[in-house]
Amino acid sequence: MTSDYFFYIFYSIIQGVTEFIPISSSGHLNLLELLHGEINSRNYLYETTAHFSSLFALLIYLFNHKHLAIHNVKNYFLLIALATIPAVIFGALIMFYEWNFFSLKIIGYTSIVGGILLYFSDLKFFQVINITNKKFRFFVAGLFQCLAFLPGFSRSGSCIIAFRMMGEDRQKSSVMSLYLGVPIILISFLSNFKDIKVISLDHNLAIIFIVTFIFAYLSLKLFIGFINKIGFKPFVIYRLIFGIFILTILA
Repeated sequence: MTSDYFFYIFYSIIQGVTEFIPISSSGHLNLLELLHGEINSRNYLYETTAHFSSLFALLIYLFNHKHLAIHNVKNYFLLIALATIPAVIFGALIMFYEWNFFSLKIIGYTSIVGGILLYFSDLKFFQVINITNKKFRFFVAGLFQCLAFLPGFSRSGSCIIAFRMMGEDRQKSSVMSLYLGVPIILISFLSNFKDIKVISLDHNLAIIFIVTFIFAYLSLKLFIGFINKIGFKPFVIYRLIFGIFILTILA
């Protein structure tokens, strides 16, 4: 029982810390579940709680930092909807054809490839996508966001790469990735919720909600607050190390 508590605390910390920074929450959680022997016995109630807590932390952060001001919501609602369309279509195809992309090898490779793309997107000469139409810019970002269906790639990372390649600065690219994350996390929450057979309240739910919320909110504050100063290089280095580590243990 004690080991379960530690597992869900660690699970929640990883979910909270990695959800909004460009290193992939799904890749880390899949690896953790595999190591813990949980990968074939998903607990949708716990996953749903973690997604809801992450979404709640994101909305609180956006509200506290004026990103949810009425004029911003009006300005970005259509743009976010356009960016969400590709993910909805691709997600529906995955569900219909029951595609399963999970494997440690995929996580290893996507971590490395995503890190390389993140590095180059932060360089001026690589910012080559010249699109002036704002609606089309967000739609292109939505197409990039579909890369996150591959575990280990990172939803926020794919959005940041797209916006950086279109010339946005680091902080704005990161904030835009948060906007695009709201409907995606909500859809993920609802998708898991429909698979819940029985709702049983226990201590693990409280642990997951509270710990995920705390670490997600702190991660958001630190990431958005310092990204213009530190750049993406620390995340690139981490992704490369993480990917190489996974591929090494599989060799």
